[in-house]
Amino acid sequence: METLERYLRERELHGCSPRYLALQRTILRLFHEWLGERPLNADAVNAWLAERKAHGVQLSTLRGYAKVLRVYVRSLERRGAAPHGESNHITLPRAKRTVRPALTERELYALLAACNGRTWQRKRDYALVLLLISTGLRIHEAHALTVGALADDAHMITGKGGKQRWVFLSDDVRRALRKYLDAMQQATGRTLTGDAPLWWTANAPMSLSMLRRTIARIGERAGLGKHLGAHAFRRTFATWSLRNGIDMEHLRQLMGHSDYTVLRQYLALDATDLRRAHEQHNPLNTLRKRKR
Repeated sequence: METLERYLRERELHGCSPRYLALQRTILRLFHEWLGERPLNADAVNAWLAERKAHGVQLSTLRGYAKVLRVYVRSLERRGAAPHGESNHITLPRAKRTVRPALTERELYALLAACNGRTWQRKRDYALVLLLISTGLRIHEAHALTVGALADDAHMITGKGGKQRWVFLSDDVRRALRKYLDAMQQATGRTLTGDAPLWWTANAPMSLSMLRRTIARIGERAGLGKHLGAHAFRRTFATWSLRNGIDMEHLRQLMGHSDYTVLRQYLALDATDLRRAHEQHNPLNTLRKRKR
């Protein structure tokens, strides 16, 4: 297990989020417990994946396992602990990809209405929803914000995989955040400095899991009829930005992706979007215009 712990320390230094690091640790420990005295190679990895599949693990989950193990074996290759190119022989299961839709306009209005109220907690929820809609931040990125974020509208943050990108807070978002913080400090008598966490309960800063539960409860109050996860706002930011005509390269940078492959998963355009695009770019329209 020493090799595994060394690898996990390297991933932490590389900038992996605590949540993803914990996921990698769980997957790799499960694999090593199964591996025992067997040689660690692609055949062993593929055999373990096949066994997990036989036990009912979904293909999408198996694909995630395989990606983690491929990166792990690749690191062993660099150390000379595995044959060069061994990671290339690890099979990535093909999972049927389902595109989850963005939140609709009606759903967004319902979510904002569910945050109406005079309590500082409702003002907090309102500010949180506005922030996620407006920025496309990942939940752990939003959780990491401090009170000092309100001092400026542009922030360079370090996101997933240690990638840095610009995030912009609109006037509406900053105004909502100020109202929440003012109301919270007045109600609790708490005085916050710039380096204090942004999100609070009545007694302490909110943990990441508490922030996730807050979002789920907002969805319940809004009557969405489905679980609301923080990533729904990220998909909505991407999809609505595209509808509004944003350049794909600008969207890629705002989302913090290294290429367009992952970005495409968020672009859940519905039939109305596609019909509008078809009507606008249909070659027949060009022919008719020239004929006139």
